[in-house]
Amino acid sequence: MLSSLLSLLASPLPKAPSLRGPLEAALHQHTASVVFTPQGILTRASPMFLAAVGYREAEVVGQHHRLFCPPSHAESQEYRDFWAALSRGEHRAGTFQRVGKAGQEVWLEATYIPVADRAGKRITHVVKIANDVTAKHKAMLTQEAMVKALDRSMAIIEFSAQGEILSANDNFLATIGYSLDEVQGRHHRLFCREAFYRENPDFWQRLAQGEFMRGKFERVTASGDALWLEATYNPVIDATGTVVSVVKFATDVTADVKAAEATHAAVLSAQETSTETEQIATNGMEHLREVVRECVASVEEMGRAREIVQQLVDQARNINGITAGIARIAEQTNLLSLNATIEAAHAGEHGKGFAIVAGEVRQLAHRSGEAVRQIGEVLTANDAMVAQASEQMQSAVAKSEQIQTHVTDIEKIVSEIQLGARNVTASVDRLSAQQQ
Repeated sequence: MLSSLLSLLASPLPKAPSLRGPLEAALHQHTASVVFTPQGILTRASPMFLAAVGYREAEVVGQHHRLFCPPSHAESQEYRDFWAALSRGEHRAGTFQRVGKAGQEVWLEATYIPVADRAGKRITHVVKIANDVTAKHKAMLTQEAMVKALDRSMAIIEFSAQGEILSANDNFLATIGYSLDEVQGRHHRLFCREAFYRENPDFWQRLAQGEFMRGKFERVTASGDALWLEATYNPVIDATGTVVSVVKFATDVTADVKAAEATHAAVLSAQETSTETEQIATNGMEHLREVVRECVASVEEMGRAREIVQQLVDQARNINGITAGIARIAEQTNLLSLNATIEAAHAGEHGKGFAIVAGEVRQLAHRSGEAVRQIGEVLTANDAMVAQASEQMQSAVAKSEQIQTHVTDIEKIVSEIQLGARNVTASVDRLSAQQQ
């Protein structure tokens, strides 16, 4: 078709280039085509071309091609060389940036075809056949910008479907510590610990089947250091559905992983500490309860002892009453012995025996009185000691009760510590579960 078109266009033209016949009409109607002189003056434009640039034909016929070019390009040496080459009969093809009537950016995928006379010596006109690819080109530029943005911000590496390294960007090479020459052609396992392929023996088989993978992966740098990457492995599939390569996008998260590990270690330490605190508090509670029990028992014993002391006081009072009675009897006995002695003296010889008995009675009364006096002294001293013991016992009971109150208060505090330790343990357990 192109050869027929060229032959047709090469036919003599009476004036401005004119397309005739069904082929010319179809070309004019169904393509964005333009006819220029060898110097770049437009002589004819198809409706599709005019629609692409937003002009009417009357506005462009007789105008130079630079009307559709950005000013900076139209004034460049490159542009002058472009038309010089066309005038020599050299065709040009490519994707060209042009400018529409409203100043809008227009991208045309075009071929500029120089057409010579029948002798083939002189270029009579230049035919441009174009396709408006503005939307497609802008989408491509957007994609290229996205790729460049990714290339600037992410570590990117491309593998074959079997895992051989095809290429890697500077970010990836800087992250891993290798040069491109050191990694190109080598297998992905260069970056992995042996355990990775033991745990993932079908890693590349799954990727080769088109399975997308993402996650946090531990890798090894050129210096042997651990490197953690948050990465995606993206199979690239051709038109036949075959995976032709795998592109990996990665971000270095080593610092985050180390921070998480440090946090996890701190969490475990806090968990152990809270568990130990809870155990200590539990043991302390048991000891405190034992102290309380002992205090209660001590108070009860002292209470019983106080009752016994009180009984001793009561008995001492009884003894005092008895000794008082004995003292009165001794006094009466002494008086009787004195009377008996007097009566014995009056009786003379007959009262001698009675006088002896009266003397013995008097001595007995005296000894009884002395014994009563001594018993009284003992009882008085005993009363003082019993009273002192009772006071001390009362003080001890009060102190024991005070100790019991303090121990109860401490028990409440330890109970709160125990509850707090349990809450800390529960919180740490939840945090640990969230990190996992």
